[in-house]
This record gives sequence, structure tokens and C-alpha cells, in this order.
Amino acid sequence: MLTILTGCGGSYFVKKVDGSDSVKVADDINSLQECSDKGTNTVRITGYAERLPEYIHKDLIQLSKNAAVQMDANTIVMTDFMEKGRGTQSATFAAFLCN
Repeated sequence: MLTILTGCGGSYFVKKVDGSDSVKVADDINSLQECSDKGTNTVRITGYAERLPEYIHKDLIQLSKNAAVQMDANTIVMTDFMEKGRGTQSATFAAFLCN
């Protein structure tokens, strides 16, 4: 499992890594049965107490896309989302290599 931690506020601030734009986001893990499972990554954002939920969601996805590139995966799907209070949110994503 790969964990990435970042702390920032304001608007959308997660830096994209090369190749992350080609990582797709799937809505349903069941649609990925023909893909190779590359594992999971858990990403966390702190200091986001006053952020809009859509920015938080976008940032968590971008962090997972960045991790997927390092995992040689090209598709992710969120499997768990946790809000721990005090501006901390985390999510776990399954990563897959699909043709």
C-alpha cells in the first residue's frame, strides 16, 4: 500500500506528475474484472477544513492518479472515503492496469 500525505489550503493545489493525465477514474470496481490488480493506494489531505467538497474530491483523485503512475496502473477506483474531522480527509483507491 502506498500512502501520500499532503497539507495545503486554498484552491486546487495538488501537483500533477507526468503520466497522471492518462490515468482513468472508474465508477465501479466490478467493471475492472478484466484488468490486472496493481494494489491499493491511500491518500490523505490535511488542513482542508474550509475547502469546498468538490475541491477535496478532485485533490484526492489527483493524489491517487499520481500514485497510480508509480504503481504502473492506468485506472483507479475509490473504495473508501474517510473524514476524520479537523480538516483531514483520506481515501483508498484500488489501482488497475487495463488494456
